[in-house]
Amino acid sequence: MRRWLLILCLCLAAPFAFAQGNYPFCEGETVTLSIMYKWGAINTEVGTARLQVDSLEWEGQPAYHLAAKAWTVPFFDRIYKIREDLQSWVRASDLRPLRFTRSTFEGGYEASNDFNFNWEEGIIEADVTFDKKPPQKLQIPVKPGEYDLIALLYHMRRLDESSYQNGTITHLRFAIDDNVFDVYIKGQGKENLKIRKMGRRLKAWHLSCSVVQGALFDGNENLHLWISADENRIPVAAKVPLKLGAVQAWISGWNGLKNPFDAWTDERKR
Repeated sequence: MRRWLLILCLCLAAPFAFAQGNYPFCEGETVTLSIMYKWGAINTEVGTARLQVDSLEWEGQPAYHLAAKAWTVPFFDRIYKIREDLQSWVRASDLRPLRFTRSTFEGGYEASNDFNFNWEEGIIEADVTFDKKPPQKLQIPVKPGEYDLIALLYHMRRLDESSYQNGTITHLRFAIDDNVFDVYIKGQGKENLKIRKMGRRLKAWHLSCSVVQGALFDGNENLHLWISADENRIPVAAKVPLKLGAVQAWISGWNGLKNPFDAWTDERKR
């Protein structure tokens, strides 16, 4: 299960051209998801993930502070403790990243990132520790259109709806640890999705990206994300296949949305 939140956030960074106009989020938005682990007959809640937006000033200019955190429940801590804290500071004008931090503990695996984006020099000034390597001070080349993982998520939420259509593929790049990585994500069209525990269906765009073969995955599965098909475009469900079972995420609550939530398929409103 190591680094599953990073992969989940990668799924949340959906594959789209930017829509023009206002962002679909605002200061004070919070989205909470319940994290489930499923393997055979096992299907249990193991933790919580939370996405949050705040505003601030950065060197006298408007900026956003974006955060993604995840943690396991106390019972599961004894089996496989997870604490994830990913944070990004971005310019409000265009969401270009200014700083990114990562603090990860997953079942004994630890990693940390502290990135400062120096756009004048075209580098990320990085302090990183991961994969049991000694701490490193690095200069990672960065180009316009490349982001940290959390900045990428919020960039992708201001999307052109046509980019969600079945078969659309978009190439993205983001920095984490000691490098900048490529990912290709595919639109799967619109679905009516039943939300766990809420017992209701909502309209959602279904997205997927191919999983690269490696220590966690066999290379034959896809990561899946569903985003609300309304003006908010918030993540409502995700599935991350593992070699043993899968991690699933289901929306459990939200506050401070910029627009009324309007993705339910029936007449009742939350």
